[in-house]
Amino acid sequence: MTDRLQAKREQAHLWAPREPRRVRLDERPSRPPEQRAVLVEGATLRLREFVPGDVEGVLDIFGDPRTTREFGMPPFRRPDAEALVEQARTGARRTPRTHYRLGVSEIATGELIGSAKLIVEDQSGEGGMVRVGYRSAEVGLALRADRVSVGHSVEIGFLLGVLGFDRLGLHRVWSGFMPSNIAAQRAIEKAGMVREGRLRHYGHVDGVWHDIVQYSILEDDWKALRAR
Repeated sequence: MTDRLQAKREQAHLWAPREPRRVRLDERPSRPPEQRAVLVEGATLRLREFVPGDVEGVLDIFGDPRTTREFGMPPFRRPDAEALVEQARTGARRTPRTHYRLGVSEIATGELIGSAKLIVEDQSGEGGMVRVGYRSAEVGLALRADRVSVGHSVEIGFLLGVLGFDRLGLHRVWSGFMPSNIAAQRAIEKAGMVREGRLRHYGHVDGVWHDIVQYSILEDDWKALRAR
């Protein structure tokens, strides 16, 4: 969360207790397993890889101050949007893959309405007495301002859970919020994520330090939600 793009406090709202009508992870057999394109579909939305043509859509999301003020950062300019798309595409080509920066689009129209991320923590600490961050990942979500508060966060949160727990075999998924984003914190608590505490000056954006309120959901929590 220390570089500018990854420090964006994306709104990872709500882990849905019910499964959408269909959930699919599309894996293209012609590519190596570590580089398979991700496509996770729900009832109305999909998580999919970013493409160069998404720059305008990213600018519509992060160029709006109504979105970026929740992250403690100024609105994007075009170079910022281009950099996010390129960062996402570079992460998708790495082996093994640890960065999943994905577009959120409507199935019916194909329109890009958000950006989601899942970043797997460093797994290289084998041999130590304590493995910190093992099978753990940070998730985040940002929706276009006109798509906030219409229920999309529930479905997107579920799709991120499918990717993280069901497909990648993670044990812990966590997310952080600006302390001022009370609505997101209340929503995520109702959805089953647990508040772990307040990390002082954990985020740094444009020369300013920010506290982050951290929440998590564990593998067993996820299984319980799936069983409902």
